[in-house]
Amino acid sequence: MIPNLAQLAERARTAGDRPALFAAGRTLDYRTLARRVDETERGLGALGVAGGDVVAVLLENGLAFAEILHAIAQRGATLLPLNARLTPRELAFQLEESRARILIHGAGPLAELAAGSAALIDASATPTRFEVEPDQTPALAVAAAARFEAPVERPPIDPARTLALIYTSGTTGSPKGALLSHRNLFWNAIGSAMHLGAMPDDRWLVCMPLFHVGGLSILLRSALYGSAAILHERFDPDAVNRALDEEEVTLVSWVPTMLERVLAARGGRRAPRALRCVLLGGGPAPRGLIERARSQGFAIAATYGLTEASSQVATQVPTCAVSQAASGLRPIFGVQLDTIDDDGRSVRGRPGEVLVRGPTVMEGYWNRPQESERALRGGWLHTGDIGVLDSAGALEVLERRCDLIISGGENIYPTEIERVLLEHPAVIDAAVAGRADADYGRRPIAWLVAAPGHRLDLAEIRRFCADRLAGYKIPVDFAVVDALPRNATGKLMRDRIA
Repeated sequence: MIPNLAQLAERARTAGDRPALFAAGRTLDYRTLARRVDETERGLGALGVAGGDVVAVLLENGLAFAEILHAIAQRGATLLPLNARLTPRELAFQLEESRARILIHGAGPLAELAAGSAALIDASATPTRFEVEPDQTPALAVAAAARFEAPVERPPIDPARTLALIYTSGTTGSPKGALLSHRNLFWNAIGSAMHLGAMPDDRWLVCMPLFHVGGLSILLRSALYGSAAILHERFDPDAVNRALDEEEVTLVSWVPTMLERVLAARGGRRAPRALRCVLLGGGPAPRGLIERARSQGFAIAATYGLTEASSQVATQVPTCAVSQAASGLRPIFGVQLDTIDDDGRSVRGRPGEVLVRGPTVMEGYWNRPQESERALRGGWLHTGDIGVLDSAGALEVLERRCDLIISGGENIYPTEIERVLLEHPAVIDAAVAGRADADYGRRPIAWLVAAPGHRLDLAEIRRFCADRLAGYKIPVDFAVVDALPRNATGKLMRDRIA
């Protein structure tokens, strides 16, 4: 098999009657999906989209997004998925820097956001805007053909061709566009299948945003495997629980805050028998949360990944064993890991920067040759994350290097403190960051969100920490807040609290 993600024609031939997508009360089998995607691709061609062109997509989760994604893959073009939570100025930066040719967007607020973003771009670089309904993308072909007479030709797909240009979240600096090729995403799908298994009857619930690599990769790998994806427009714990109980979901990807909300809405009911894996990423999860989920029959597989490595990097084997902590992550098939100290020497058993190598690693950052060279020096992706790699090759991720607090010469990892705080029954969410200190350099500060029905006794919480943490790790100050700033994928935006 050629390592690319333009696989729908093959799936229509071999599994035409099998369900491919469930969305908004509709079911599309592979034959129907392939036909609709062909129509959408013809629409892109009529709009003048050729191989290598960047197509920006500003849509909610739904059939339209899925069909446009596959049409872009077939066309040999590049998808730029846009986050609808961004401001017009932030979107304009991505559109202008990527040199997007077309901006496909939804109606209503999304149309207004698209117009506001386009207005901030120099006229010579403004993309053509095209509005589609959430589940009527074949209309793209009809409308485009009426406006443009350009012939449509399907180029061969080079595995090295960029399929997705995905901007990093920007939580640690200016967003950079990671270039992910067909080959990168293909091998990530293969690695995931080798690690978690891939069954023809699998149904992967997609309630993460499709502009994020974690959601996007599910659609691509499902088409590669010939299994089905169940698309939710957004995350809603009640809708998720209904899907789990009624739609034979076998796999789902969540971040810890999603798992917490699903369990709360579930009210103690056990996991459905069909569900064989919960892929839990987006940062370390509280041990108590994982134990509670496993005690209810949820097979949790903690995972570490990043955009620059096409999603999954290292993942646990799914298990319901309550005693197994959220560590011991094994690299997926084809991926190598290393950890290095500040002098660039490989280290084991103590914290170091996590390095990743393999066919899933990005081609580089768009239009950032120096940053690409720095990130990929020596043939390894230098993640900036801090972790411990044991002698058997299992990884425990501790922190992003930029979040590390150095206090009086001691290294303090905020997530270690957050894990302890989240073990307290009155705390439902916690964040720790460093505050400048004249004597120590920086000292840890904690922000807490009270669990429903609880009042936080900060003196008692300080004692709770003192029983579990070294003195220099105990936060010197606590603040109670209603909510913590998190992005659309649930990742804590630590720079917005410090």
